[in-house]
Amino acid sequence: MIVDDDYADRGAHGASVPRPGRVMRLNRHRAAHDTDLLVRTVCHELRPPMATLAGLLRALERQPPEPRRTELTRLATEHAVYAEAVLAQIAATVRGEAEPPAGAVPLQSILPAVAATAPPGILTVTAGPNALRWPVHPGHTQQILINLVGNAVRHATGPVRLGSRVRGRRLRLTVIDRGGPTPGLRTALRRRHPPPGDDGLGLWVVRQRLAGLSGTVRARRLFPSGLVMEVVLPPYRG
Repeated sequence: MIVDDDYADRGAHGASVPRPGRVMRLNRHRAAHDTDLLVRTVCHELRPPMATLAGLLRALERQPPEPRRTELTRLATEHAVYAEAVLAQIAATVRGEAEPPAGAVPLQSILPAVAATAPPGILTVTAGPNALRWPVHPGHTQQILINLVGNAVRHATGPVRLGSRVRGRRLRLTVIDRGGPTPGLRTALRRRHPPPGDDGLGLWVVRQRLAGLSGTVRARRLFPSGLVMEVVLPPYRG
């Protein structure tokens, strides 16, 4: 008979009990996996605000007229604050702490920062008056939209539309492009565990944020062509 040393001990009911060496290796493997996911998530989530911030600072260096300069400065500040919030989320995770609660803000307050992440002339933003006033979690909703808009800009050819409306006492956010539901997208929307690489990591983050906000996301095809990513959110109370 061959005996696995890692499971040579037996519990009270005869079940195999892993020895300390096995437990330590499992714990080290789990810690390494968690660290890898953490690093990949930080890099993924910081890329959009850092790239946008760099572009805004270059625009400021060209000495635009005062109204435009004020707007660029405000957007740059918002993206610096957003990057700081992402780092704060990660730090809280590392320390095993709960993320501090955030006060609700109207959707209209985060849309300009989201729009600034797309190249000029690519993204069109539309919103009804009720949607603009809808209370949302500032950091998480911004993170959700930046990821969905970023995916649309990277993977689709042509314009991208971000729309928002209130229907059935829910906020419905849509990101529309000329792509279509791919097998990779369907897999990312069903995945129970984080992806092994960067592909699909943004959608994983989106789904985690939505789970915390009691929201949902789904993909549907437009005919004759096009893709709609639809997010549905209840009011955020803070």
